Amino acid sequence: MTAVRHAETTTAPGTVPSRRVVGLAGGTVVTAWVIGLTGLVGPTLVASALGLAVLVLAWGWAGTLALPTPRGTVAVLLLGGAAIVLSVALRAEPPWLTWLPAALAVSMILAFGHQLLRRDGRPRVADSVTSVLFGLAVLTSGIFAIPLSRTDPGSALLVAAVAAAGASSLTDLASTRAALRPWTTPAALLAGAAAAVVTAALTEQPWGVFLLVGVTSGGVSHVARAVFGTLPPLAHARPRLVASLTSVLIVLVLPYVAALGLLPEALPR
Repeated sequence: MTAVRHAETTTAPGTVPSRRVVGLAGGTVVTAWVIGLTGLVGPTLVASALGLAVLVLAWGWAGTLALPTPRGTVAVLLLGGAAIVLSVALRAEPPWLTWLPAALAVSMILAFGHQLLRRDGRPRVADSVTSVLFGLAVLTSGIFAIPLSRTDPGSALLVAAVAAAGASSLTDLASTRAALRPWTTPAALLAGAAAAVVTAALTEQPWGVFLLVGVTSGGVSHVARAVFGTLPPLAHARPRLVASLTSVLIVLVLPYVAALGLLPEALPR
């Protein structure tokens, strides 16, 4: 661990540590591939993948953000994340999100109750609460993949979003060079758009909606990795995995919103 930290702190000025960038990009591509594949199979497998995501996020969230009381953070994310995923996965008929507000309320009660039960003087209480709530928000974004996976157009839209996130992560590799770094954001947008349009062509869906989803998903995923990539714990593998997972889960609400307004046949009735 010390050697890795020393290697990153001695990186030449104007560059980003390549180990961190490559790790984030690789983790994002693998995560996008897994979620996209489950989205093609059906909602049961998507819910199972999201359940695994809850475990991974709970396992590494406190260390990634250097939070106090890591055990309490793990418990809140496990219980709250399970409630959020199950509230949508167990619905057998529309409306699919009916139980979600109740699950979110339970999750927030757990987050604030955790702070009341702390016995360490509650240092950094604001950091702890907001970080845990952000983790729950990331998991909430992920559950929108479940109703999308119930229709063929929805599954295609879901695949387009995660493909855009994965494609945008490959453009991050250019950030290891100072001269190319200003171009990583537009490159991420273009890569996301291209991946989504290709998905639309392969699935014979309207490319305009997919283009919008691709641009927004590629951009949001890129920003998430850029923010997490500045954190010191990202020198290690577990935080990189959590950051990669977050950069994919956080985009899954975007195809659902696009379907609501522009592609209603993608949502199950």
